[in-house]
Amino acid sequence: MSSTQKPQLLRSAPYFPVADVGQCSSYYERVLGFQCEYSAGAPAQFAIMSRDGFAIVFRLVSEPDRISPNETQGGTWDAFFWTRDVDALHTELRDRGAEIVYGPTFQPAYQMDEFAIRDCAGYVLGFGQVRNHHSSE
Repeated sequence: MSSTQKPQLLRSAPYFPVADVGQCSSYYERVLGFQCEYSAGAPAQFAIMSRDGFAIVFRLVSEPDRISPNETQGGTWDAFFWTRDVDALHTELRDRGAEIVYGPTFQPAYQMDEFAIRDCAGYVLGFGQVRNHHSSE
């Protein structure tokens, strides 16, 4: 790295402890349209799943009863994705069998059309699109 370049974050990923990495990976492929980037172990102990360049990491944990998604702690999502054509994505995921938690709905407080799904491990993923009347998108 050149001494004139600043350090840069290149990527991030939510980290989900799970009871069954293989089951979660399969669900994300089949229902959410993700692809497996990497998987380790037999049975799987770790996996990186991604869609459109955005990843989620699964890690097998020895005490799955300690897993506590944000929703159970009073939160809304465990991960949130900004998207293009939120209505089409909602239709796609619903038609593939995703459990819809809410939406699609408009959130006037922050001008977002959004919906959320609950995955097979209990994690809630939010998807939204900023409502911008001045944009061509």
